[in-house]
Amino acid sequence: MLLRDTFFVLITTTTVYAAIYAPQPILPLLAGEFGLTTSGGALLMTAVLLPLSFAPLFYGLLLESQPAKRMLLVTIGALALLQVAFGAAETYGLLIAARLFQGACVPAILAAITSYLAYTVDREHIQRAMTWYVAANILGGFVGRVLSGWVATNAGWRYTFYLIALALVLCFVAVTRMKADSRLSMSSVRLSAVIPILRNGDIARLYAVAFTIFFAFMALLTFLPFRLKEIDPSYTAFAISMMYSGFLMGIVASLGATRIIGLCGGERRAMTIGLVLFGLSMLLINVPSGAGIFAIMFVMSGGMFFVQAAAMGTMNKLATENRAVANGLYISIYYTGAALGSWLPGLIYQELGWGAFTVVLTAAIAGAVVITRGLRMSA
Repeated sequence: MLLRDTFFVLITTTTVYAAIYAPQPILPLLAGEFGLTTSGGALLMTAVLLPLSFAPLFYGLLLESQPAKRMLLVTIGALALLQVAFGAAETYGLLIAARLFQGACVPAILAAITSYLAYTVDREHIQRAMTWYVAANILGGFVGRVLSGWVATNAGWRYTFYLIALALVLCFVAVTRMKADSRLSMSSVRLSAVIPILRNGDIARLYAVAFTIFFAFMALLTFLPFRLKEIDPSYTAFAISMMYSGFLMGIVASLGATRIIGLCGGERRAMTIGLVLFGLSMLLINVPSGAGIFAIMFVMSGGMFFVQAAAMGTMNKLATENRAVANGLYISIYYTGAALGSWLPGLIYQELGWGAFTVVLTAAIAGAVVITRGLRMSA
């Protein structure tokens, strides 16, 4: 695979994830402008994540006969138009509709990207390419949040989505210059293939861990802007967006996951340590200080993203058959957790306050620790 094509794929990945998460730090601003409750504003995240949770169940049959490059061009073009639609929306209903359709486009883009890498990268370099793909995911989430905060503070929130649309147009042009590829290969998650996978107790436990950590992390990320406004109403959208800088530690933790597992003496022990860091950070984030929250986010992101990388890597090692189906189910499960986390815990925050909210999330993480200790693998 040409270095140029790899660069185009990674930039496209970063841009797509920026599009997914850009609204998050400006949720209080959108809630105020459209007269929404806290949980109502959070639905703008749930709307884009919910289709991601179902995509592996339904997209396989649609995509398996299409070249990845063609699918990328169609879906990137559609996502660019939907970003413009979101930026131009004048009602909450139109915002939600635009986000739902964005959520329908994103899984096809990500499936096409991973398929393109699988078909065009040499076998000896595929692991490294996928590692950089994961890093691009995390970077995109960070860039999208910071961009929206900065633009909203200095020019108005709508311009964020026009800029992302422009970036997607540039990605569209870049994809037209990439070399052609083979057919997409994305397996549908069929019940007959799922049951044998779930019979493996360790894989089932890793799925439960993935659901739990994404549930807790997405809940924290979605409602953190509201908490920061509660601490200091003068916080700008840009100041709130910078609280997500801890994602940079997530990139480091993901890229170094294999080495960290070795230093810890095995996957089970390493994941337990990561979950403990995640859980302690969730309790500490009760500190009524923006500076304190900023620092804690680095520890939290490092712990959570390490556990995610370790869990997915371990699952792939254990899934000796139907690995594509095992991965599709893993993605479906962790996005289901993220979709529920982006809305459901907000009801607790809205009714009982931030302290109760973080205690519930910490309890969920504690459950993940118990599940992890039940893994039968050594260490």
